[in-house]
Amino acid sequence: MGRIKELKPFAKTFFILIAVFFVSMTLVYCIPTSWIQGNVEKSLEVMEGEGEYPMYFFYRHSAIIDIHTDKLMYESLIQNRDYYNPIQAAMSINQYPRYWHGYQVLLRPLTVVFQVQELRYLGMLTFHLLFFWSAWLMAKKTKPLYAMLYVLTVASGYIVFLPVCFQFLTTFLVLFAALIVLLSRYEKEKPLPAAKWMLYFFVVGMVENFFDFLTYPILTLGIPLVLLLWLRVRDEQADFKSNFWFMFKASLSWFFGYALTWISKWLLSAAILGVRYFWRTMSVVQYRLEGSEEEPLDRIGTIERNIKAWLNVQDGGVISSSKIVILLLLVAVVLILWKKLKDWKTIGAYLPILFVASYPYIWYLVMSNHSQIHYWYTYRAQLVALFGGLVFLAAILREHKPDEIVKGEAGR
Repeated sequence: MGRIKELKPFAKTFFILIAVFFVSMTLVYCIPTSWIQGNVEKSLEVMEGEGEYPMYFFYRHSAIIDIHTDKLMYESLIQNRDYYNPIQAAMSINQYPRYWHGYQVLLRPLTVVFQVQELRYLGMLTFHLLFFWSAWLMAKKTKPLYAMLYVLTVASGYIVFLPVCFQFLTTFLVLFAALIVLLSRYEKEKPLPAAKWMLYFFVVGMVENFFDFLTYPILTLGIPLVLLLWLRVRDEQADFKSNFWFMFKASLSWFFGYALTWISKWLLSAAILGVRYFWRTMSVVQYRLEGSEEEPLDRIGTIERNIKAWLNVQDGGVISSSKIVILLLLVAVVLILWKKLKDWKTIGAYLPILFVASYPYIWYLVMSNHSQIHYWYTYRAQLVALFGGLVFLAAILREHKPDEIVKGEAGR
């Protein structure tokens, strides 16, 4: 009975959010097509002139802008089945029912007034406002150093393109909002119970799936979780065992929120549009998990391809990934020798952060088909690895106190 009672908040939250997702999608498809037709057509003209996958400034695969998917998002604003009612239209999204397409809740109403150029500007403003807000809160609740590591992490994902490509933008907006909620609710003197944080990650997983296009959803789990694991050691003296189980339960909560929200979309689509849509979705899921004869899975190759994209290395390039790894290891060794490590018990408490840092590579192994085809944007999942690695390194180094510095100078 105790276990069932613990699951009640999750079940209640799940059904409430699914109802909100369903109703909100239906309501935006009540907007008459005539209200948005002109702005959609003019926006598509702009994107047609830009090309499918333009590269600006850097001319690397990691700097591609996905205009192809943004065009698809705009084309989905106008249903190609005139006889569909708003509920059917909201579930179908032009025969693309395997995703929720939650971006439509924002994009469709805004397109009544704005074209793509104006919405990119609004996206840029929103992105930077939420990004700076989350960084400011992180500096306030942790230390300026960790906020700087966070800013460095996000900036390394070609931040110049993120706000103006809608597919790239949505996951980062969910991430920023999740961090703002976490840092606003977190109180050093009065930590929330672990059960509340499990529910938090469950909700984040659900919201991410609603907006997600399978870009790099693991960001919305990894970065908040790394931060929370660090805070638990600082404020609750969490040890390795406590932090490990917290990490495991939080990850499971996010996963179930993400997966159940996705499955609910498949079931709703099948119930409203017909069971053939469910089997069509299952065939795509099988393809994503197993690959095909034309595109066989290469799981190790997928990891290598994503690492090279992240390091901005082209095939045959001057800089190899091995040299980058060696350089990073040398920097870490120098820092360790210079500042020295904290005690092993404290280091052990921070170790679960490194487990979280490995999540992108687990994602690549499981979702290998998608990650090997779309490596030119899925590489951004490794921002979790960067943030986790930097936070872990900063956390395990001993801090020089002012009196120690004075003694050191006096002894010269």
